[in-house]
Amino acid sequence: MPLKIAPADRKLLLWSAAILFPVVAALAILSGTDEEDSGVPSTYSAESQGAKAAWLLLKDLHYRVERWDSPPRELPTDARNVVLILANPSTASLDRDDKVALNTFLGRGGRILITGCAVRSFVPQAAVEAEDIADPSWKHYSPELLTSLTRAGDISMSPFCYWEHSTPPLLAHYSDKGRPVVVSYKVGRGEVVWWASSTPLTNAGIREAGNLGLFLNALGVRQTAHILWDEYYHGERATLGRYFAERPILFGLLQCALLFAAVVFTHSRRNLPIHPATEPSRLSPLEFVETLGNLYRKARASRVALEVPYQRFRTAATRRLGLRPEPSNSDLVNALHQRVGYKDPSLGNLLSRIEDALYSEPSEKVILELVQELNRHMYNLRLLPEETITNGNRVPGAEPRTN
Repeated sequence: MPLKIAPADRKLLLWSAAILFPVVAALAILSGTDEEDSGVPSTYSAESQGAKAAWLLLKDLHYRVERWDSPPRELPTDARNVVLILANPSTASLDRDDKVALNTFLGRGGRILITGCAVRSFVPQAAVEAEDIADPSWKHYSPELLTSLTRAGDISMSPFCYWEHSTPPLLAHYSDKGRPVVVSYKVGRGEVVWWASSTPLTNAGIREAGNLGLFLNALGVRQTAHILWDEYYHGERATLGRYFAERPILFGLLQCALLFAAVVFTHSRRNLPIHPATEPSRLSPLEFVETLGNLYRKARASRVALEVPYQRFRTAATRRLGLRPEPSNSDLVNALHQRVGYKDPSLGNLLSRIEDALYSEPSEKVILELVQELNRHMYNLRLLPEETITNGNRVPGAEPRTN
């Protein structure tokens, strides 16, 4: 037999689909959008400006290479044959102690391969001038000298700054119309190698002729070189709050919250007390009474609402006592006292008040009080069934109008 879905469950499924489908569509659109190239030559990045290809190549060539994500003060004390790669480092986390530690590293015989225009913030005796209008297109450069760095021949890069000529003795290996773009110079027992751009070691640039040779020649002898590829200066340190603010984490938490809300909603629907649906009866036993009351109200016949139960009381009492028709109220009260033993003294007063009200214009509040009191006497005299009195007192809204 085909599976039948209750109307309430069908409604729940429709609401869930209406909420879930837009969320899934938004996640698909946002997840499918490629991030822009950050421009950071990180060994973790496979983007065109990243350096993951160069990192993996060094691994394949069996270089002794490792990522360095610690501050400079933790660099090896024995810096001989140690090469620190600072590829376009960020100055956001740089302080004075870091620069002192880098200078000490050079003085102990270490080598720093640094690229980009922030070189003067990291190494001593550095001076560069930025290009006024930078051209992002790659340019080809031929060797200025026959050195260990120029053995691969022509290279390609897109520099945004150039080395100034007024700085200490150095070797300008490649230049752009007399403006050096690849230089090296000694600092103590160590050496600084600077490139105007990190293009030769990026995923896109390392494939160009001569770029790979320049990169490997700047690292020294493979058998003895110990390479530390810096990741410490590639942006600020991520805090826990910034980590959870990332879009994948944020959307993941959003999905978890949505799933939790759905679980709570469905659990509460299935585990709360079950109450039958209440539908008002179209054949209410008081429908006649309500209709008659509305007629009295529209006709402004308030006295009729009092006269009907009053005549009913007199008729029922007269029949029960076997009196002549239309006895006076005093005779009726005395007969009830003598024959039935009904000794409530308020009955006579009530009948007199009703007589007075029938010849005046009483308010609905007064009429309601008189009828309720008369019903009590009829109940005490057993002139009405018990359920009639009980149900009458339970009618909702049994209060006089105030207007």
